[in-house]
Amino acid sequence: MSAQRSETLSHKERLLRQGMEYFYAYGYHGTTIDALLEASGAPKGSFYHHFGSKEAFGKAVLNRYMQYQLNLLRKWVTGNPELATSEKLTGYFNEMVDRFIGSEFQRACLAGKFSTEVSATSESFRTQLGADMREWRKHLLSALEEGQERGDVRRDRQAGDLADAALALIQGAFVVALSSRDVESLAAISATIPLLVDAPAGSVSNTCRPDA
Repeated sequence: MSAQRSETLSHKERLLRQGMEYFYAYGYHGTTIDALLEASGAPKGSFYHHFGSKEAFGKAVLNRYMQYQLNLLRKWVTGNPELATSEKLTGYFNEMVDRFIGSEFQRACLAGKFSTEVSATSESFRTQLGADMREWRKHLLSALEEGQERGDVRRDRQAGDLADAALALIQGAFVVALSSRDVESLAAISATIPLLVDAPAGSVSNTCRPDA
């Protein structure tokens, strides 16, 4: 964060932005409060006034990340009515991939990163992560149910099963890519989303004609 930009931000905002950067770079356990304070220029009193503890701060950063993630998904699902459902979900995933590669393979999925690092040792973190994943799944489910009604999403599987599979596919892709940095594996996941979601050829026209 540049000094010029940080001067215009509140202490709370500086801390949240620095926390996002450091949690991606160093993980939850590798990030210290002292390092956050030094990098953000915020006083220690502001940190404890706004957050109270490192765990509460981590959950605040996670909440901000999930807001970003769900807004991105909504942008693709509701902002592109001309696209088929699989195209919306593929576009969403590809934008995540572009951000990940553009960050030199640092900014994958913060929820996934926290899930593997802290959910086993912090019940309150695990509870929030579980709620976040359910909310993420709910948004995917809504898009898939709408696609089934429109006829471009397969109907031989429940929309809930497809939502579970899509979320696991996205999460797993970035967990693997964090260590492998394999762009081709991410491209393979992108190509797999339509195979998971799309209705068989010809089924769209049939669902549009109930008497067919």
